[in-house]
Amino acid sequence: MSYQVLSLKWRPQAFDDVIGQDHVTKTLINAFKKDRIAQGYILTGPRGVGKTTTARIISKALNCPKTKDGIPCNSCNICQEITDGRNLDVLEIDGASNRGIEEIRSIREQIKYAPMNAPYKIFIIDEVHMLTNQAFNALLRTLEEPPSHGKFILATTDIHKVPSTIISRCQRFDFNRITETAICERLSLILQEEGISADEESLSAISRKADGSMRDALSLMDQVIAFAGESIKIEAVSSVIGLIPIDIYFDYSESILEKHSAKMLKVLQIIRTAGLPLEDVALGLIHHFRNLIVGSINGGEDLLELNDDHKKRYSENAKLWDGKDLLRMSNVLNELEFSLKRVTHPSIHFEITAMKCLEMDTSISITELLSGEESKNIKKNFEPINQTGTEDQSLPASEQEDPMAQKAEKVSVKKPPAQHNNITLEEIEKKWSKFVEKINQERPSIGTILAHSNPYELKGNLLVIKVYNLPKFSVGNLERNNQVIEKFIEEHYGVSLKLKAIISDEVEPEKNVEIIEEPVLSKEANGDDVVTRVLEVFDGEILR
Repeated sequence: MSYQVLSLKWRPQAFDDVIGQDHVTKTLINAFKKDRIAQGYILTGPRGVGKTTTARIISKALNCPKTKDGIPCNSCNICQEITDGRNLDVLEIDGASNRGIEEIRSIREQIKYAPMNAPYKIFIIDEVHMLTNQAFNALLRTLEEPPSHGKFILATTDIHKVPSTIISRCQRFDFNRITETAICERLSLILQEEGISADEESLSAISRKADGSMRDALSLMDQVIAFAGESIKIEAVSSVIGLIPIDIYFDYSESILEKHSAKMLKVLQIIRTAGLPLEDVALGLIHHFRNLIVGSINGGEDLLELNDDHKKRYSENAKLWDGKDLLRMSNVLNELEFSLKRVTHPSIHFEITAMKCLEMDTSISITELLSGEESKNIKKNFEPINQTGTEDQSLPASEQEDPMAQKAEKVSVKKPPAQHNNITLEEIEKKWSKFVEKINQERPSIGTILAHSNPYELKGNLLVIKVYNLPKFSVGNLERNNQVIEKFIEEHYGVSLKLKAIISDEVEPEKNVEIIEEPVLSKEANGDDVVTRVLEVFDGEILR
């Protein structure tokens, strides 16, 4: 006897065997019990969730001589013929290849004749949405009032393509995607009957890859069994179905959380060298951040369809994130997944997006922005690294993680002394407006803040400045851009200085030097404090 694939061998033969569609099977069983059978049914839903299988079970329940309350015996000749697809009174028609008006006219002629050896003549039209408009119109009258011995069962994956006039003449059943838990339980039962062992992680991975389709899950399981034999491990599953390790997703998100460029580059290198499909990686990242969002909610851990170890990992990792940042990252990744199919160089686009995510600042609400309050939800991981007393983040990861390498580096390499003795605070004040003007040309968001600041004190190589008439988060913005500002200071003044900004409650003193002109707002804008603040903070302008 030739080998039979799992999806056919374990095809449900009764309503109780159909998993994940209790709302459908219970309704049909009750309809048979009460003898309330419709003349037509339309079954709709994703692929591989049991639409055609249910249509065959309905046919057996109608025609089986031993049926009881909608449960066929599955042992008589009629049940066997319907299971094998060779019963003359149950005709299965492919709507994709029999989509014209002539084929429908043929159905109208056939349904007039009584069935040969069963109570009903049943027509199952699969992928019914492929019929032409003329074919649908020809089917309307017969579908509404078929002979007493005639029944129609229509199946489709695209219900929106079926005319409403057809739908209104049938009882509609919407099939759902099957949950990962239900698929896992079914696979475990099948493997137990087949005498094959598999670890829980392997079953979970296959269920997740099947994306709600039981047929896809069984097809994947067939591949894995052919590769791994009778003992299935997660390594074999990863090799066969191209499973992307969950560590890649966590390393990706943690790189963003820690602003760790070297770690992100390592992740991108793994994705590139492993030849992972970028669209699959992007989709996996979308699900990853979705899990983080769910895990950040109280009780959300129970909603994750994952094993216990992964649930715990997501729940703990989610605590490090701000909810607004997770939502923003999800939006960026959705745009990435959409654009990967359209760009000329997907790999470059993918990597640039990753580096762009590294540069994103933490989110802050408009209310907090305009009121001048700092966000209370900002995590420590998003705070800029203190520019004094910490290792250089541009060093290779191996040197950063190895204390001995750091010690050796400190002994053998001596940094040149800072050149703070070559300049005074008065000289800095004299050239400050020119410095602000220069930085404003290249980084307006920084220059706008510095335009409301004055040099206050010079301690060794530490320059302290005061910021006036701006909210407290402005200082945080300067701190996040310390390295950029210090680079501009070195270029403009010719000395290497560290910068520290403090907020001042005092009124900004008048400057004796040239001050950068503020953009002139329209009369309407000047009259609106909110608009004024938004323009000032975001370095904007009103366009007419």
